[in-house]
Amino acid sequence: MSFFNAKLRYGLCAAVDLAMQPPSRACQSREIAARQNIPGPYLDQILAALKGAGIVRSIRGAGGGYVLAKPADKITVGDVVCALLRTDRLFAGPEEPIANAPSIAWVVHEFEEQVEEAISNILYSTTLADLVIRKQSLDDALSIMPGI
Repeated sequence: MSFFNAKLRYGLCAAVDLAMQPPSRACQSREIAARQNIPGPYLDQILAALKGAGIVRSIRGAGGGYVLAKPADKITVGDVVCALLRTDRLFAGPEEPIANAPSIAWVVHEFEEQVEEAISNILYSTTLADLVIRKQSLDDALSIMPGI
């Protein structure tokens, strides 16, 4: 089971790619698609969703493309996930079971809420800037390794 489907993975890759660019440099979707190995038409849909959520903005004209709408340290992974899932709930479950009728459904519902909260805490405490730092650390570690 994977929570991160292709849409979320591609969306996060595109957002981190933009976060790694100088703030004044707009990137065309085809550039991002090529760097991140994302199918172009699919990336266009993802960028449209991120734009609609206010995570990226587009710049028209020569030298146009996409930039982050705010600094990378102000955009959380949770923001990107919610923009792409189009909901603030990670797991769409059935309606809440009736509390005064103890049942297995109630126990499962409570467990689902615990999982939702734990994952949300991680997603909303991690910013795009944090992922950029992880990528730069990985690049630094690989650059000092002989033969790579």
